[in-house]
Amino acid sequence: MWSQPQTWGPAVAAFAAGVLVLKLKDWFKTLLDKIGALLYDRLAGSALLARTALRRYIVRVHERHERFSVSFRVDDPQAMDMSSVYVPLRTASGFGAGAEQSEAAASLHEARRAVVLGVPGAGKTMLLRHTVLAWCRERYRPDGPPRRAWYGRRRPPKADPGELVDVPVLLKLHEVNLEKGDLRDHIVKHFADHDFPGAGKWTDRALAEGRLAVYFDGLDEVPSARRKEVADAIGQFMRTHARCRTVVTCRIAVYRGEFNEDVDRTLRVQEFDERLVHRFLHGWPWPERLPPDTVDQLLGALRDTPQLMPLARNPLLLTMIAYLYSHVYAGTDQALPHTRADFYKQVTDSLLGDRQRDARFSHPVKKAVLHHLALAAQDVPSDAHDRLALPERDVLTHVRAALEEQGRPAERAQEVLEEIVERSGLLLAVDSGERYQFAHLTLQEYLAATRLAADPTGLLARYRRDPAAWRETVRLWCGAETRDCTEVVRAVWAVDPVLAFQCLADAQVVDEGLADEIVRMFRDRLGRESGADRQAVIGAFGVVAGDRRARGRAVFGLLAQIAAEGGPRGTAAVAALAATNLPRAAERLGELISTVPEAGPALARMGDLAVPALRTAALRGEAGALRALWAIRTPRAAVALSAFLLDSTSRDAAFYLGDLLRDRVIEEALRETPQRVRMPDYMWVWRPFAVGAEDPLVRRVSMIAGAIAQEGAVPPQDVQVDPRVLAALSLVGLGFVEGVALSEPVRRRDAPSVQPQILQLLPDTLRRGVVEVLRHQQVTPATWERVNDPVEHPDYDIGHSWHLRLLLALAFAVSAGAAERAADAAVAWHPWGPVWLGWASVLLIVGGWGLLFARQPAGVVMLPLACVYGAVAWRDWWGTVPAVAVGAATVGACVVLAARGIVLFNRADDAHTPLRRLVREHLDRTP
Repeated sequence: MWSQPQTWGPAVAAFAAGVLVLKLKDWFKTLLDKIGALLYDRLAGSALLARTALRRYIVRVHERHERFSVSFRVDDPQAMDMSSVYVPLRTASGFGAGAEQSEAAASLHEARRAVVLGVPGAGKTMLLRHTVLAWCRERYRPDGPPRRAWYGRRRPPKADPGELVDVPVLLKLHEVNLEKGDLRDHIVKHFADHDFPGAGKWTDRALAEGRLAVYFDGLDEVPSARRKEVADAIGQFMRTHARCRTVVTCRIAVYRGEFNEDVDRTLRVQEFDERLVHRFLHGWPWPERLPPDTVDQLLGALRDTPQLMPLARNPLLLTMIAYLYSHVYAGTDQALPHTRADFYKQVTDSLLGDRQRDARFSHPVKKAVLHHLALAAQDVPSDAHDRLALPERDVLTHVRAALEEQGRPAERAQEVLEEIVERSGLLLAVDSGERYQFAHLTLQEYLAATRLAADPTGLLARYRRDPAAWRETVRLWCGAETRDCTEVVRAVWAVDPVLAFQCLADAQVVDEGLADEIVRMFRDRLGRESGADRQAVIGAFGVVAGDRRARGRAVFGLLAQIAAEGGPRGTAAVAALAATNLPRAAERLGELISTVPEAGPALARMGDLAVPALRTAALRGEAGALRALWAIRTPRAAVALSAFLLDSTSRDAAFYLGDLLRDRVIEEALRETPQRVRMPDYMWVWRPFAVGAEDPLVRRVSMIAGAIAQEGAVPPQDVQVDPRVLAALSLVGLGFVEGVALSEPVRRRDAPSVQPQILQLLPDTLRRGVVEVLRHQQVTPATWERVNDPVEHPDYDIGHSWHLRLLLALAFAVSAGAAERAADAAVAWHPWGPVWLGWASVLLIVGGWGLLFARQPAGVVMLPLACVYGAVAWRDWWGTVPAVAVGAATVGACVVLAARGIVLFNRADDAHTPLRRLVREHLDRTP
């Protein structure tokens, strides 16, 4: 066979040619990629490619912020999903009792220029990252069908920039170097770093037109020597580009009012309430080995540990709690620490241990370093500016001292410092690494207390020198180890009786005579103080009464007795019982809810812990219990509240539940709770928002709507019913009263009146939308139920559809044949009627097409004439029978295409009715 090259030569040549073609294809693909990348880098900022560049920018920013790392996730630092873990923060504007609180996202949306302040770990950076991610998510299209270029390259995920408003730019201020360019240059660099190169001219236009939202994160992280320069540059930026949205974040301890004259609002991030704690824990990525009820177990453990619950209100400390529970306690018989000191010990030991990675320094060495640093930071006077952060020079000095004390080489100070910062998360580098501070002040106070464990004299000397800075450290010292704290408590009592009272709960051993004397003193003072002293005494009573030992039980009984007396002492005792965070305190307050007005709000402050007691009180007919359940605003409280929809007080319960429906988490909890009873007349209210055919919320909301729609129903104070329910009732349920003339401002011919009782409960914007719908359309229950039904091709445009193109192509083919036959008749080659008729027909056909291209419907008049002459032409060419067949097929195709186009056009028009537009813009909460 091999002796006959003529048989295998062509095969070899074909194989070689195939390999060459494949190589050339790969080479050509690489070449095109390089050429495309080069052209994109040069032209991305031009008007031609600006939207393409923005699409790529959206994709890159979305990928950058959809996941984030947390220092405590040592096993998988990229496992945290922003959408599942992030919870909406709340901010306060103003100070004192008159401070206005609202959701942080809404506050930032309302203010064009704002400063966001917060303590370490409050979530300032996460707020900005989530704001940027939310903007990108609205425009990100990851589920679009993947397509390939003709030479094989898969196109990236699509994004639709939409309207270019508030295009986000997030700048980390510690990375800003004004010597290398002004803030505008850093914005351009930010775009280049996120796949939008050469954005200089586009950025200038966007800044001039106010299309950017610039978020400056971490003014406190700027080196102190350059902080004023950066702040001045930001202030100038705000004044120059006043049309752009601008937000600056900073720690409260550092901010000195640099932007007070330039911003609309100064916002302070608030701590978590129990509702946000619940949402955060449900979004935490728990290990798969843990049971599904892990969150409920942890929440129960926190309720059983009154001293830990306040710590969970700080996002950073809550992250520590979740981490500790994930890796140490969940799935074991161990219980969470019962004191703050034990909790901090467990956190520091767990985070310093880091069994997932090889450590260069042992746990005792790193803990000794932290002890030295904590004591040094705690020794900084309380009136010093930014007293929590130590300069790097001082930090290294203390690290060297700790290493020498441990018998380790001092020259490795930088290495051990880096390992602590990078692996534990207990110590943070701020001001671009020029200063260091602990992740939370209480961690610093605990480590300082344990450093002074054997030195009570040194502890008291420091406390006398700076009581404000050392109060919590003294309390933690009393609880850190089992020791007799009598002398320390006695010395403190001489200076600060309230602190001595608090130490009774933390101390392991205290002389009983001294303890009884302190308790008697504060029993007589209860309810007599005012202002800060009153809150301190109440808090101290709560801490002592929450102690599980005999002394705590005795103080609890005393408070329970005084609470029933009423008056100022009774009010203070009620607040102290709530501060214990004990189930038996909730039970006692539940018994007093009908006679002591302060009991209801106090129970609400206790959160889910008070739900069983409030349920019992509500079963007794206590209306105040329903309001307290509403004020708790957690899924557990909402489910308990839903049991009272059939009660005699169902109207109030309906309003409260209607308000709670606005919370997505509560909505899901109510959806998962079965509901058997229903109101048939209002089953239509929730169907547009139902999930599945058997959504229990359809029945539950029918009960809510039926109660709200009763004659004379008035919502309780501060209650805002979910607008989805109110809009339905305004448009359909009670929106029309037969036989009553329509009143202004919604007068419409033959339309009855809008029921003002429900309409007036709607927000102003939504109310105007409802009125606009009623001007154009009468909504029935059936119409409302179908308002969210999917519409085939909702954006169908018949003017740009393939139906119209094919129809015009067929018409053009017929017209061409007709024009050719008419021209033959006009020149008398194949006469058919008078000669003038041929010329007139040619002019009508050509003129008709001209009118069509000019978008004039009158051009359609040429089609009948074209059909007649077309049929004659076909008969001349093919004979009578084929002409009839072709003509019938052509006419049939045109009819089908036109009918299909009209059907899709009508459906698309239905998708944009005023009612659907109202639901889509104001009520649809589909993510």
